[in-house]
Amino acid sequence: MSTRGNEFYGLRADREKNRVYFSMQGAIPNVDAIKDFMSDWRTTVGELKEGFTILGDLSKCEPLPEDVDKLNEEAQAWIMSQGCRKVAQLVGDINLMSQVNEFAEKSGMRDILRAFFYVKGAEMWLDIK
Repeated sequence: MSTRGNEFYGLRADREKNRVYFSMQGAIPNVDAIKDFMSDWRTTVGELKEGFTILGDLSKCEPLPEDVDKLNEEAQAWIMSQGCRKVAQLVGDINLMSQVNEFAEKSGMRDILRAFFYVKGAEMWLDIK
């Protein structure tokens, strides 16, 4: 399993589970702070097969500034075009949950994304075919 990212985000591909483990944390100041975000996503997803799932952890992330929000939306649309089957998002609070739901609505991810407060529930849901 290879890991990519920086102090604000992490991406790891688990080939056995055909899953991306993704996290965002802290207060990301702007897109320059995550300049390799899209290329890291492309490389990580490139290690998996179509029908992959994503477990995202946003529970330690501050609300995103507008430019990072737009980049995240772009990443989600690209992920959808690559054959993602399900996305489970761990959220820390209700405000972040609404931002996640808003992203999902814009990117077309709404039907395959669920928000969770606990890893165990998220993993169980992702494992259901």
